[in-house]
Parts: sequence; structure tokens; C-alpha cells
Amino acid sequence: MRRLLITCISAAVLAGCATPESTRNFKLELQAGNIPAATERAVTESDLNKEDQPEDLLWALEAGTLLRYSTLSERSTRMLDGAEALMKDDDTRNVVASGGQQVAAVLTNDNALPYSPNVYDTVMLNTYKALNFWQQGDYANARVEWNRVDDRQRRAAEHFEAEIAKQRDEVEAGDNADLVNRSLAGSDAAFEKAGVDVSQWTPYAGYINPAALYLHGLYFLLNGEGKADYDKAKTSLERAFALTYHAQVKADLASARRPKKLKPAVWVLFENGLAASKRELRIDLPLFLVTGALHYTGIALPIMEDGVPAYPHIAVGRQKSQPLANMDTIIKGEFKTRFNAILVREIIRATAKTVLQKQLNDQNPWLGLAAAVAQAASTQADLRGWITLPHDFHLMQVPYPKDNVLTLTLPGTEADIEVPLPGQKAPVVVYVRALNAAAAPSIQLLASK
Repeated sequence: MRRLLITCISAAVLAGCATPESTRNFKLELQAGNIPAATERAVTESDLNKEDQPEDLLWALEAGTLLRYSTLSERSTRMLDGAEALMKDDDTRNVVASGGQQVAAVLTNDNALPYSPNVYDTVMLNTYKALNFWQQGDYANARVEWNRVDDRQRRAAEHFEAEIAKQRDEVEAGDNADLVNRSLAGSDAAFEKAGVDVSQWTPYAGYINPAALYLHGLYFLLNGEGKADYDKAKTSLERAFALTYHAQVKADLASARRPKKLKPAVWVLFENGLAASKRELRIDLPLFLVTGALHYTGIALPIMEDGVPAYPHIAVGRQKSQPLANMDTIIKGEFKTRFNAILVREIIRATAKTVLQKQLNDQNPWLGLAAAVAQAASTQADLRGWITLPHDFHLMQVPYPKDNVLTLTLPGTEADIEVPLPGQKAPVVVYVRALNAAAAPSIQLLASK
């Protein structure tokens, strides 16, 4: 009977915390290049309510991205609007999360709580909305979204300064603070033994997304309505060049200083591959409570793995695109700042569970064993993240073709891609998105006014 009870507890906890089958299938559909199936799954899992608004933030982000990939800009924007509304409610949602969710998170892991967006999630959401409006020729709403992108980027550094201070205060104010601090001090050695080098996860200065910053500047360069807009372009392009040292960003910055001399040309933006994702690492930290009477004291942490580019570059004739920004760097940089909080929270959780395990074991070895089994089963990392973000961004500018047809080449593909351009020559952006080599790339034209 006792063993049956232990087995049931273990199975129940594992069933509640395992990676959902829908997420596994979604990844498989993306890998196979089955974008329609992946899109349908994301829309379904976004949990649309009676008002056709999503209730699940992470799936809404995935759905909005893939609808945009399929050039369904209006539907994409509606889905991303719903995701943004959920982001605005994020703090409230986590504070007032049901008592059951809060207890489950303490007893199990962070998967019991609603997904909390990263700063880069918020920046990319407004970037995609801005690009949708730009593609539709809705310059007024595009302007609104670019201003939101700029505001989110400006507040990024302040956000992380507050985050770091909050992490420190939570440790000192928590139960078992001394045990947690001593365990935290021993974490570096445990990571080194596991082959994890957290120091490599370095963000761009100020936690800025250089691609979003550049696109903000390019939009106001190509669609500026006066000096104030060109000043915005110049400021963003100056900051983007300081982060990327990209030759085309430097050329665009020079144009922003003389916007009346801007000539017809084609800017090719290439959004490439799939971004960094998380895997689970299980390690045993020195919790300073380990005795012969304890059965399990491990923790599970999310660890970043590199994203995968779809192609090394995109080309027009002999000219190849050059890297502009690396989304992996952005994701890993933010994750590094949050990682200490994740580590602290997991140590606090493991410490509390281990204290309980010891207390139960002192009362009855069977109870201690049951607690150990439940602890092991519930120790799972939160691996959630926006899967369809790109690995990196590339950029190049080419002359406007005389026949108004731009021919793109992707390495390893047999056929070139011909992109018809407007007959009236003017500055235009060709925005290319490739998820992987299994799916045909998505191409959108972003015309200037």
C-alpha cells in the first residue's frame, strides 16, 4: 500500500509538470516545414475566448508570428494585440494567481505559474506589429508601434537594475536565508562540473535589441515627415551602429544626416532561422542539509542552447547579406540576468522541500521516502519560451533593379527567388523570413511613402 501510494504521487506530479504534447508536436511541425499545421496548432492553443481574444500569452505570440509569416498581417496583428493585452496584465495575473497555482509552484516548479514575458518578447511583439502595419501601408499605426518599441528599449536597462535588486532582497527576506546563501555560494563549482559557463551569456549594452533599434531608425529615415522624424532616425541609427558596426547602418546614418538626398534602392532584411532555446540541467548543489537520512536533494535548471540558422546568408548576385544582430545574444543576455533569480528560487524551493523531507523522514522512513519521490518527480525546469523568434538578422542594400525584379539566392537551394518590386522606383525594404531549409521563406515588401 505504501509503495502504491508513492507511485501514484510520483505519477501525478510527473503528469502535471511534463512538457505538453502540443509543444512537442509544434516543434516537430516546424522542423518538417509544415507551417500550416504549426499555425493552426498555435491558433488553437492560444485559447481564443468569445471575443476572439487569446487567453494564452505564449501561444498567442507563436500564432501571431506564424500568421505574419503567412502574410496574414491583419490576423497576425489581432493576435499580437491580444498577446500585448495579456502582457499588460502580467504583473496582476501573477500576483493574483490562484492559491492552487501558487502552492503548486512552491511544491513543484515554475511551470505551475502563467508564462511571464521577457523584455525581448515585448520589444519583438511591437516590432512585428509595426512591420505588419508598414507592410499594409498603414503608416500612422506603424509610427505608434515604433514609438512603443523605442520606449520599451529605453526602459530595458532600468528594468534589469530593478530585477537584480529584487533578487537580492528576496534571498535575504526568505526563510532559510542562510542555507540558501551558502548553497548559492557553491553553485559555480557545480556548474563548472556540469560544463556550463554562464559568463558567456553576455547581452548587448543596455539590453538593447540592435535589429529592432535599426528598423526603428530605418522606418523614420524612409518615411520621415520632417526634422523631428529624421532626428529620430539619426539617434536610433547612431545607437545601432555603436552596437553593430555594420557598414550599411553607417551608410544609413549618413543618409539620415542628409535625408533629401536619399535615392531609390532596395534594403534586404533577412530574419534567419530559429532562436536559442532551453534544455533542462539537473544538478546536486551542496544544500548543507545532506545526511544519510535524505534520499534526494537535486535541482533542475533551464540552460540555454544555441539557436539554428536556416542559411548562412542571403544573396543578390554576388552580394551577400552581412549579420546585423544576433537574437541568441539578446535572449541569452536577458536570461543571464534572470538566471540568478531562477537559481535562487530553485534553491529556496529545494531547501524547503529537503527540510520537509528530513522532518518527515525523522517521523517515519516511509514518509521520508514518499517525500523524496515526490520531490524528484516535481523537480523540473521551466523551459517555456517564444520558439519562432529568429536566430539572427542580416542586412544589405542593393541598387534598384532596372527591370523591377529582385532576384534572391539562398545557399544550397536550386531555384532563385524572384521578387517583383513597385514599378515606380523608390526606397523599398524586402523583408525575408526563413524558419529553416524545410519551409519556403516568407517575403514581404515594405514600401516607403
